[in-house]
Amino acid sequence: MQTRHLDIPTNVRATSPTGTFNPTNYQMSPLVSVIIPCYNAERYVGDAIESALRQVYSPVEVLVVDDGSTDGSLDIIRGFGQAIHWETGPNRGGGTARNRGVTLARGDFVQFLDADDLLHPSKLARQVRLSEPDATNIVYCDWECVELDARTGRLECSSRWHVDPVILALTQSISTSAPLYPVQLLRAVGGWDESLPCAQDYDLNLRLACHGATFERIQETLMTVRRVSGSVSSNYVRVLDQFHGICWRAYGTLKHEQALTEERAKAFAAIFAAHGRTYLRFGLVDSARTRFQDALRMHPSGGLEDAYRPWSRLLRTLVGPVTTERIVQLKRRVFQGPAHGNV
Repeated sequence: MQTRHLDIPTNVRATSPTGTFNPTNYQMSPLVSVIIPCYNAERYVGDAIESALRQVYSPVEVLVVDDGSTDGSLDIIRGFGQAIHWETGPNRGGGTARNRGVTLARGDFVQFLDADDLLHPSKLARQVRLSEPDATNIVYCDWECVELDARTGRLECSSRWHVDPVILALTQSISTSAPLYPVQLLRAVGGWDESLPCAQDYDLNLRLACHGATFERIQETLMTVRRVSGSVSSNYVRVLDQFHGICWRAYGTLKHEQALTEERAKAFAAIFAAHGRTYLRFGLVDSARTRFQDALRMHPSGGLEDAYRPWSRLLRTLVGPVTTERIVQLKRRVFQGPAHGNV
């Protein structure tokens, strides 16, 4: 692995928006490590790094881990000189790159930033204010999503909320760059699961919740997700496949620790039943059947009360899940109903 080590004193590794260091802020404020994994993102990584360097909060260190890029990404990364710390090595996946960043991090908090996403200037300032380095609380924000190919944007947010952190992490997919993590929490759970090809952030947050972490939402849009067609995150069926093992592992952990409450068991079942319905919409009947069976194993209700509205639950009883889903989709097309939510 090729590593560029910067022989810079501790008090100047952190940068302010103007590139100058404020020693007063350093003494008073915890250091935040922004970790940017990069693989063949030459079109976007420069913007991501700039957004990290332009934070109004100080002190910040920016760590870029190049995951074996074969395009011009590394040249762009090198161009930032001593403003950042970077290293490069063979391609081993985003989870491995992020874990390497956590190993290098000297901060009390870690801000992950995908190479094609952007932090808004006040993000770290707003979240650090509500965070404690030794606490178990994870502060996260709302975000906007921009489809780069279509040049359209929409607001994403944590539409679901639950006081139980396990149920929150189970039912809410939080964007990778939305949370600000206390570094000690990440290290306590072993960081990212490097074996997962996708849904790694969902897995991480669910494991953190099972470990005792809590989540606090700032209802402000403080980051931008720039989504590219064909990216890992855009292939929803692939992501859905990973949820199966992730959820079963969390369910088993809670059961082993005698922390699987009735409400949590029912929530796991509801998630699996909802996944079953999604598989049916893609015509994957065998996968759907497995999810419905697993939902029954998790809770006697099979999660049906939360996965279906009353009328469609009755229809399911009469004609079965496959025909029910066909009728539901036909109803949506005819009446132009909502694309999301249980029906």
